[in-house]
Amino acid sequence: MADNRHRPRKNTPHNVKVVDEESGRVMGRVVDITADGMMLVTNGEITPGRHFQVRITLPVMVQHRSDVTVEARAVWCNQDTNPSFYKVGFKFLNLVGEEGYLLEDVMHRLNLVG
Repeated sequence: MADNRHRPRKNTPHNVKVVDEESGRVMGRVVDITADGMMLVTNGEITPGRHFQVRITLPVMVQHRSDVTVEARAVWCNQDTNPSFYKVGFKFLNLVGEEGYLLEDVMHRLNLVG
């Protein structure tokens, strides 16, 4: 599979959960993240091309906020080495303004930006 990232991803040692805003369910845990996208470990398959409004719980408070809400599109989905889980790559869409700033700020504070 070709690597089409514009920025290197950094693994996060923090337990960062992602919630589907439509259903209110936890989609999975962030494995790595950039300002362009993220990879999650999930319990179920997610169809590439699907769009989501997701809430990312931040491991630190930034500007009195503990989460960021962004639009994301599933780009790929593969079964994890543990067959009970899947790894899913997401691209952030329309990440601008305050949400984009908060996510970038958190990534810089936690040295997650390559």
